[in-house]
Amino acid sequence: MPLLDRLHIEVTNVCNFKCEFCPDAIMARRRGHMDFELLDNLLEAIATQDLARIVTFHLMGEPFIYPHIFEGIQSAVRRSIRLHLTTNGSTFHLFPEHIEALVRSGVPKVTISLQTPDPKTFQLRGAPPRLQSEAYFQGIIEYVQANLKAIDSPTRIHVKFLDTTPHPFLVPHKPMQVVDGKAHMQEELTTWAHRFLDGIADSTIHWSHIARSIERHRSGQWQLIPLHPKLVLETFPLDSWGNIESAAVLPASFGYCNGASQQAGVLYDGTVVPCCKDFEGQIPLGKVTEQPLKTILEGSAACALRQSFDRFRVDHPVCQRCMGADTRTKSWLRQLGSVAYFKAYSPLMRAVYPGWGEV
Repeated sequence: MPLLDRLHIEVTNVCNFKCEFCPDAIMARRRGHMDFELLDNLLEAIATQDLARIVTFHLMGEPFIYPHIFEGIQSAVRRSIRLHLTTNGSTFHLFPEHIEALVRSGVPKVTISLQTPDPKTFQLRGAPPRLQSEAYFQGIIEYVQANLKAIDSPTRIHVKFLDTTPHPFLVPHKPMQVVDGKAHMQEELTTWAHRFLDGIADSTIHWSHIARSIERHRSGQWQLIPLHPKLVLETFPLDSWGNIESAAVLPASFGYCNGASQQAGVLYDGTVVPCCKDFEGQIPLGKVTEQPLKTILEGSAACALRQSFDRFRVDHPVCQRCMGADTRTKSWLRQLGSVAYFKAYSPLMRAVYPGWGEV
């Protein structure tokens, strides 16, 4: 059994977007790219020691800005690592050659953070001036359609939409309006389903099934709407990255998180962190430039964090802020909800639906 369910490898923390819903703008860490030799050695250790079931090339940053991104993809695919990529999709227009290279790469899954589905909300992305909204959207459409038409491509694409419907459990770090409510989300999902599938002749596309899936959409929840065996629309509610100002949050004192037990991250400089939300590296577990990853994950810092959560204690100030909330009621709901989710709901779903949580 793999040591981790998911390992996030930050190949770069440089991004060409400055999204208002992302902590990139407030991140204090130095910007840089992971040395390719370090990445290749990490992938070799993961493959030979069975360290993670799924590997992502993302924690902060835009992976397709990484100078060695396609070498990294091939390094993972060659070792039969289940690699998931998350991208803002900007390079499909800026560097059109990325489309064919990615279609041919054999990567199992690509998640495109479309998030803002129209020209007005696209302004929240802080995109470079030479990338206007329609060009951005068209580049994503061209990649999706190229992948659907490529019979030998195994890649499953998820296109993610940001749901900003108010939610009693979530604490966005700032108020924001992108897609709010069931009717608005259904409208956007329908529009984008037609944009992606326009001109695609495929017997696996059933519009009646798609329409029913969209009609069943519930606002304020993570949800999947399959359009095709290789294409899924995904809605995701807006939350913080643990980056709420400390004065505005009531810190959590109890709860549970799977950080350092089922997930971990490696920042571009080799620092190992317990989860994908530790974007500043404030809970360093060790450095893979100094110790093997397996040694770090089994070391005292990681064990102490796991033991704390196993006792339903939230001891680290970063975790307390991440799991806290802006009202006392919401704070209790989030803390109780974290235990219910990780200790009851998630294991039950995995037992009933093998592969749940990795789609």
